[in-house]
Amino acid sequence: CVHTPPSCNDIQCQKGSTCQVIDGWPRCVQTKTSIHRPSCSDIQCPKGTRCAVTDGWPRFLNGWPRCIRVPSCGDLRCPIEMTCRVVEGWPKCLRMTRSAPAASCANLSCKSATVCRVVDDVPRCVPSKPTCATVHCSEGTTCQTVGGWPSCVPNKPSCDTVRCPVGTTCQMTEDWPTCVPNKPSCTDMHCPAGTTCQMVKDWPKCVPKKPSCNDIHCPSGTTCRMVETSPRCIPNKPSCKDLHCSKGTTCKMVEGWPKCV
Repeated sequence: CVHTPPSCNDIQCQKGSTCQVIDGWPRCVQTKTSIHRPSCSDIQCPKGTRCAVTDGWPRFLNGWPRCIRVPSCGDLRCPIEMTCRVVEGWPKCLRMTRSAPAASCANLSCKSATVCRVVDDVPRCVPSKPTCATVHCSEGTTCQTVGGWPSCVPNKPSCDTVRCPVGTTCQMTEDWPTCVPNKPSCTDMHCPAGTTCQMVKDWPKCVPKKPSCNDIHCPSGTTCRMVETSPRCIPNKPSCKDLHCSKGTTCKMVEGWPKCV
């Protein structure tokens, strides 16, 4: 009889450990923790980009999966009679056929009151959106765009359309034209003699006239002068015309007075 040496088939290790034969004996040793390799599921690429993958493995940059820009038809220039289409995530130039028309309004002529729009990648003639330029409103109304659509709304009342009776004038009161009595002025007043009209606190009043030299007549040899707001007759200041000098002398004004020298 030959003794069979023990093996890992004879023992059961706990979770987190594995059996290894050391020095001819099976032993449970702790399993080494494997390092997790980053993948595309560990990153979130910004809009317009995607995680770069080659043969099922991500492309790494500085130890992390790399985000690359998603190609589009904007990156491709197709020759005439060909159009760009995204096929399996890549832009390709395809020859235009009747079954696959180019999504362009360049070759479509629309009737009046319609305009070309690309709907579901197919150019179509759709009714034009009305504007105030194409809307005719009735008299007394004006076109205004309300909620994106033209609408005829009544004109805002103003004094231009109101005729007020004599003695009144149109004024806007709380956004509404109203005929109000004309404000009195001195042109409407007839004042008695000795008085004159003046506006006092925006109202015409007859007040006594201030005396002036026009109201008095001065005797000969005097002249009217205003003295402290009152007209007075003051003797005329003498001059050489009022003085007769003797022979051999002549009249001269000295300090404002005539003298024979």
